[in-house]
Amino acid sequence: MNAEASQRLAAAGQEHLVRHAESLPEDERAAFLSAAAAQPWEELSSALDAVGSPVPELRPPQTYSLGRQLNQHEERKRIRNLGQGLLAGGRVATLLLAGGQGTRLGYAGPKGNVEFGPDEGRTLYRIHAERIVAASEKYGRPVPLYVLVSAATEEATRAAFDENSEAWGLQPGQVRFLVQGTLPALDDDGRALLAAPGQLALAPDGHGGAFETVASAGVLSELRDRGVDVLTTYQVDNPLGRSLDPLMLGWMVERRLQAIGKAVRKATPDEKVGVFARDLKGRTRIVEYSELPPPPEPTPGDAVESPLMMGSIAIHGFSVRWLHDLAQAGQHLPLHAARKKVPHLDESGNRVEPSEPNATKLERFIFDLFPMAERAEVHEVKREWEFAPVKNPEGVDSLVSSRVLVDAEVRRWHESRRLELPAEVRLAPREIDGPGDA
Repeated sequence: MNAEASQRLAAAGQEHLVRHAESLPEDERAAFLSAAAAQPWEELSSALDAVGSPVPELRPPQTYSLGRQLNQHEERKRIRNLGQGLLAGGRVATLLLAGGQGTRLGYAGPKGNVEFGPDEGRTLYRIHAERIVAASEKYGRPVPLYVLVSAATEEATRAAFDENSEAWGLQPGQVRFLVQGTLPALDDDGRALLAAPGQLALAPDGHGGAFETVASAGVLSELRDRGVDVLTTYQVDNPLGRSLDPLMLGWMVERRLQAIGKAVRKATPDEKVGVFARDLKGRTRIVEYSELPPPPEPTPGDAVESPLMMGSIAIHGFSVRWLHDLAQAGQHLPLHAARKKVPHLDESGNRVEPSEPNATKLERFIFDLFPMAERAEVHEVKREWEFAPVKNPEGVDSLVSSRVLVDAEVRRWHESRRLELPAEVRLAPREIDGPGDA
């Protein structure tokens, strides 16, 4: 077995791992070689070769625009009713993507455990959980909640839900945890880095790893057998994110879509969000901002807007049957490369703590499902209603800016219903909704 694993590693250009194995105690050597040889080296190599490939020619996507929604009240009402029917029929489940840590926010732990405030214990996890509870109560059916965690966030996330689920209103068995996969971090020569003797430097495989995780864990088969038609996905760092929006769900039904994504109009052409587009084959896709060509320099008096201004807010809906069929066909999402600082051992076994990006991490993006769909569209929403990300310690997209947006939305919600405003506005996370939507 050792010889076979060593040959596979050598063929993949990872001979240094074979040499490293020789320095390990005999009882550790076989386990290390087996684990290292099991990595998808051919796929990793192909992804590295594809770095810098040009983005295909793109056009604006097919969009259920705000203008259409706001100007056609009866149509909007009918479509929302379709989505409410899905929720009332128990035909929707949701997946919270919560593999990230709060490092950029100065928090040592899962980002979902960051206290949003103003009162103690008002975490992002709690806000999302209470929103699921509110929808479950409104439509009379518990909405299944899946939480995707990474190896780094699993223990603390499970503990948070174990300790608080009853207080948050979640029912026993309503929440299930899924652990995303990992991939090796690679140096500039495509060689795997070591985190410790006998241990590869591994990194989470991105939120796109959710697709393979829900397939391998049997979730897609389980949902299909239970009559669930739609699985929605959303990010833990957006307290305004509504993954159970009946309007979005209804538009999926109306258009018989396999995939749908929510979008806001970009604040500026260079805003750091992925954009929705259509390729020349007519397939909808999302292009990550880091992979887009830089926007053209504006010329004096030029008021022409970029045609690709539909920014993704990472809230998606997917047909469960379609996802199941993709998984059964062995479909995989592509890998994307990102330069990161990765602590590692040098060839002498010394610990290296880099001050600059020194390695490539490869990850999958959940939105790469879109170009696989024959029927996928975009649902435009109001930024101030649905997009208040918590990403930075200060400034734009920070905890402070998110709180301001959430406060404003809760105020609008109460005013639209002529309800008395709570003394502390953010004490009502269930009601952080746009008018009439969950």
